[in-house]
Amino acid sequence: MLQYLHLMWVALCFPVLMFAQTATVTGIITDEQTGETLVGASVQNGQNSIGAITDIEGRYTLTLPAGKHNLRYSYVGYKELIRPITLAENATVVINITLGERKTDLDAVVVSASQYQKRLAEETVSIDVIKNYVIENTNVRDLAEAVSKVPGVNVVDGQATIRGGSGYAYGTGTRVQVLVDDMPLVTGDFGEVRWDFIPMENAEQVEVLKGAASVVYGSSALNGVINVRTGFAKSKPETRFTLFQGLYFNPRNSKAKWWSGREQPNFTGLFFSHREKKGQWDFVTGIGANILESYQREGDTKQMRINFKSRYRHPKLEGLNMGINANAMLQKFGRVFMWQNADSAAYLAFGGENYDRYSLINIDPYVNYLTDNGLTHRLKTRFYRVERYNVRMEPTTTSNTIFAEYQVQKNYDFGLVVTGGLVGNFFRGFSSLYQNKDLFINTYGMAAYLQAEQKINRLSIVGGARYENNTVDILLDTLQVNIPIVFRLGMNYEVNKNTYLRASFGQGYRSPNLVERFIDADLEGTINIFANPQLLPEQGWNAEIGLKQGVKIGDWQGTVDAVLFWTEYQNMTEFLLTNLNGKIGFQTQNTGNTRIAGWELSTSGDGKIAGLPLRLWGGYTFNYPGDLESDTLQRRIGPYLSNLFQSLGGVDSLQNSILRYRFRNTARIDAETDIKRFTIGYTCSYNSFMDRIDDVFNVFIQGLEEFRQRNNRGIWVSDARLAYRIDDQSSVALIGKNIFNLEYALRPGLMDAPANITLQYKLKL
Repeated sequence: MLQYLHLMWVALCFPVLMFAQTATVTGIITDEQTGETLVGASVQNGQNSIGAITDIEGRYTLTLPAGKHNLRYSYVGYKELIRPITLAENATVVINITLGERKTDLDAVVVSASQYQKRLAEETVSIDVIKNYVIENTNVRDLAEAVSKVPGVNVVDGQATIRGGSGYAYGTGTRVQVLVDDMPLVTGDFGEVRWDFIPMENAEQVEVLKGAASVVYGSSALNGVINVRTGFAKSKPETRFTLFQGLYFNPRNSKAKWWSGREQPNFTGLFFSHREKKGQWDFVTGIGANILESYQREGDTKQMRINFKSRYRHPKLEGLNMGINANAMLQKFGRVFMWQNADSAAYLAFGGENYDRYSLINIDPYVNYLTDNGLTHRLKTRFYRVERYNVRMEPTTTSNTIFAEYQVQKNYDFGLVVTGGLVGNFFRGFSSLYQNKDLFINTYGMAAYLQAEQKINRLSIVGGARYENNTVDILLDTLQVNIPIVFRLGMNYEVNKNTYLRASFGQGYRSPNLVERFIDADLEGTINIFANPQLLPEQGWNAEIGLKQGVKIGDWQGTVDAVLFWTEYQNMTEFLLTNLNGKIGFQTQNTGNTRIAGWELSTSGDGKIAGLPLRLWGGYTFNYPGDLESDTLQRRIGPYLSNLFQSLGGVDSLQNSILRYRFRNTARIDAETDIKRFTIGYTCSYNSFMDRIDDVFNVFIQGLEEFRQRNNRGIWVSDARLAYRIDDQSSVALIGKNIFNLEYALRPGLMDAPANITLQYKLKL
């Protein structure tokens, strides 16, 4: 461990060139349209080590060596601007800058891959940015609904998968790391994502990184990263309020309808956020509330979430800011595992009513400091507590997680950016699902990572490594989890002004969660689930080559992105039927090696075609998920590629060669236009048939086999929306989802929602 830390600090503290004569550059950065000052905008001296962040008044100050420089101005959601200057010795130059909102993905600014603001076009990995208008105009109620609109991404019963990298497996922790403001928000026991806990009302931008990213983000980033970046206040106070009321229609199968007309399933909710500056302080508050009388009779949910965000800018020590963010939620949640049967009781839960009560809270103190010589220090901490109660309000699960990360970043004058960090985490909790029902389990881990990125003219090269060690303490036993050092390497080459070629290789891993290791339960009174303390960590790597091309059609500007990807995993875990001590049940087991390869074609853009505005976003993804254990011939590249091309026409002859619970083909499209005061939008999501599942589920889940035989084709789900802008501050909209009222189930044994309509009112002050 010490040698890795030593190497990291040597790289970060490498001496920079010193200059005797200097000059000063100062100015204010504002919004091109509104004239508001932009707080937190970034100013970097091209390939030099010196940078600055604008203060509460939008002002920046740089002390630079005399001579020629290229100043790079950037801000999230705005188009980057580069300004060449020549400075005389001891001069003071005022440069005021206006930034315009970005128009295409080439101008988008992201942070998830490089840990600093960087143009999306220059990244070495695939990243999708969920546009704010998609979240607001489609009345997204939680993060899962938002990311399901991203090409190649599915969230099935709470488990995210990117490009087929993960299938559904009950109780298995997430293989996609989910972050809020660059910090993980995955529970310490189940290793799950509480999608409804994330404050979407304050989301400024959602970045979806596709492929292994464990070098920077550690465990759970095996299949990718979803990073929700919340916003801060601008120069003027801003208040947003959204109120919605929705109604579910009767299902197409009239026998499945269990409700009478007086108790039609419905949902009500509101989102509220307020951003304001007071002196040296920035404040953001938010509220999210939702009442769901579900189409699943036992699936009713009630929840209230309150969040708070603050930032204090030191008045004398420029570059120093600190604050505390917090989020809390109370929830009554109806848990539905499977239907009673696929025909007359598709919306009734097997085992009857089963409600959980939850309380969740996270508290995040942080400190950031940008020094005069461009060295950035970041200290990020998080306390995350999840508690589940039974009907008598007795705690049945308690999860306490403490996370801390200290990061140092340095930009050197020869185009090198070095980022290093130390990460620590500690968990303490218990669950009635564990073998020892009332026993607290402790886990703790330490990690160190180092990443370097060199830019040489049009070429960018990035590389990094991470070392991590985790320990589980239970009673007097200690379980050591050894994680090998993981690496990443990538490149991006600007072929011309609007064409970018990229290639990347990244390794990832996921440590088994505590529930996978120690669960010992009788699910719904009929299914035994067994513990497996000896589970090994999942490991793998992802490689891709991609081409991002800017396009312009009249006044419409957009991008087209084409990617070939190849992913391999070892020690993958699945929920398998087993016989243990004479009992039949399920156990999480390491099942061996897998390989997933395919391609993706996506596009996005904004502008006018034939005088009409058009906002377009979508893509198509194909993957072939090869099971290298069931069909060992596929371990050779030739037979695997042969099966891949054969699968384009179908997989009837490849049932023993493919992984379970995958969609080989997915497509997403969202289009929106404005006609005077009206906004019209359409969303379509396609998932091909889930070719293979565990045969045992056809026995345990009533009517599943017949349902799959009737619905053995892919499913196109269409949504539509119509909004009317009342004035510059308010609008009203009708949003229909599953408008053709299709009967479908993304996850075997759990029916998805019938057609529903939402009346939405938005107010912005």
